[in-house]
Amino acid sequence: MSELSIEFAGARYRFAGLNPAQDGLVRARFRALLCRDDAKPDVRIDIHFDPNSPAFMRRPSGPVEYPLAVVPGDESIAVAGAGFTANIDRSPFRAQMQTCLSDDWFVAAFENLFRIIACHRLFNEGALVMHSAAFTDGARGFLFCGRSGAGKTTLCGLADALDLEILSDELNAIRPRGGSFELLAMPFAGDFGGEPRRHPPYPLTGLLGLRQGGETSLSVCSKAEAVSRIVASCPYLNADPQLVDELASRVERLVQRHELRILAFTKDTRFWKVLDNEYRERATAVSR
Repeated sequence: MSELSIEFAGARYRFAGLNPAQDGLVRARFRALLCRDDAKPDVRIDIHFDPNSPAFMRRPSGPVEYPLAVVPGDESIAVAGAGFTANIDRSPFRAQMQTCLSDDWFVAAFENLFRIIACHRLFNEGALVMHSAAFTDGARGFLFCGRSGAGKTTLCGLADALDLEILSDELNAIRPRGGSFELLAMPFAGDFGGEPRRHPPYPLTGLLGLRQGGETSLSVCSKAEAVSRIVASCPYLNADPQLVDELASRVERLVQRHELRILAFTKDTRFWKVLDNEYRERATAVSR
């Protein structure tokens, strides 16, 4: 059995108990984020392989999506999916995974659990993880939250055509830093889910919701609507009774510093001229 460590957004996650097949799959998927095991991890995840147990949820037939079962408790969070179960202890923060998988299905189970662990770990450190799309022009970070179908992946396709760097079209994190906020890339993505790579933090410049159709434009969003939209975009945390009040308080502080604006856009690249001009003008006004 082997161990490996993955590092991103300032945290180190150590996975122990991997068999050779599991180890190879995870190393191939997260190659750019692997780090040395000689430092103490921030989170330890123990993996227990049992290929003969009848206790796991059966795999769906065919390439289908399936819902994870995530049940928050007072002291731990239970997780179950196809071919695996897991338990995440709140304090000390650590996790255990039981699985019968050693093939490509293991990578999916591993990544599903890793998402939940990372969301909670970052929240424990003061950050918010949002179901969102994000990209950077190399200096500024822009994050776009929205329900499924709001246009996050479409927008990433347009941004990619402009050679803007896509951070993720699925999960991104915002962390307070020095009186402002920074945007952190996470190694989880949907259609723009190539091999994860390391990114520095980017100053959070634009915090936006999305609406497809109509003329390309930016509009003001009330603080109440902004809080509602962002809380709804924080997976796992917004369904945890122990965290939801603190989550809402953090979101209120975020929107006081960064106004949430609604970007209406069509399926062309005109949106970037609108964003670039708007946030350059705002930065100039602030600096005067």
